[in-house]
Amino acid sequence: MRIALIMSHADRSMGGATRELHFMRTLREQGAEVAVFRIHPGPQTEQESFLGGSVTVTFTPEDAGAHPVPHHKVSAAMVGALRGFAPDVVIFKGLSYAINAYVAEALGHGPAYGFIVGGSVTDPVLDRAAFVFGEYDEQMRAHFARFSAAGTGFVLPKYIDLEATRPPEPPPAAEYDIANVGNFYEKRKNQRDLLRFVPEFRLLLAGGGRPDKAVFGAAEQSGRVHFPGRLDHAALFPLLHRSRVMVHTSTMDGLPRAMVEGMACGLPVVAYRGTVQGGLEHGVQGFLVSPEELDGTVRRLLGDEALRRRMGQAAREHVERQHGVPAIRAAAARFLDFLQRTL
Repeated sequence: MRIALIMSHADRSMGGATRELHFMRTLREQGAEVAVFRIHPGPQTEQESFLGGSVTVTFTPEDAGAHPVPHHKVSAAMVGALRGFAPDVVIFKGLSYAINAYVAEALGHGPAYGFIVGGSVTDPVLDRAAFVFGEYDEQMRAHFARFSAAGTGFVLPKYIDLEATRPPEPPPAAEYDIANVGNFYEKRKNQRDLLRFVPEFRLLLAGGGRPDKAVFGAAEQSGRVHFPGRLDHAALFPLLHRSRVMVHTSTMDGLPRAMVEGMACGLPVVAYRGTVQGGLEHGVQGFLVSPEELDGTVRRLLGDEALRRRMGQAAREHVERQHGVPAIRAAAARFLDFLQRTL
């Protein structure tokens, strides 16, 4: 069986696709022929191997005169490479990308099509899809009920480095009461909702981009908020280990990897339930709250050390069960069994 994965967002990097690479490697190890494709800005088709040479990605050039926005780019070279591979199954990573409909129209009804959900939950090819991977069960039931009901909806775990995130023993002294990880480029990340906790609590606001001085200037001057910028995991995880809770105030997200990484580091999470509608058990690994409930919930956690520790341990155990390479490999095995039974 030949399985093709299309990383629908045009880019030359695969840094954010570690989960998908492990997923495809497992399919290959279990007997499938796999290939990964992505549009890149270079003038020629290039190939690069990942995960010790176990997965090869073919980067194809975008068509001449391509739209500057990655969502709208297409590639005739990718279609040619796909025809050469002749896939039985095509998986699109991300919905609402022009390349999805472009490929499906070119390949026709030969392959079975499916999706790995990114941000959007709509796509012109979705009506033809044979399966969908979501981020958590509640999302699947809310947005992809047809697939959930038919048993063709799956959850694809996050890639989490379970060793690097493992909370140290004994736990280090806390330097920050509240941690938040998210860039400052996008207003939807909404870190300004955390300013209500300054100067009473110490905040870690990690993420790329320059905080707006008009919004965050006073907090920065208070000395109670640390803005370390964008950090790699080697620098970020020790800071999370020295934090007490993670508060995610984004107004639009799926299941953010940064939130799951915080849980893996042993932090209970508070997030807006209008944004994150699942992926943790409310009241067990953290709380999903309304904006009006945020203040009281965070203060409750910070004021009850036994509750905070208990929920932090439950958060770590949840991630060990539901995410990381072992969980990704198990999801790949279930998916391949599904394909072998149904195609």
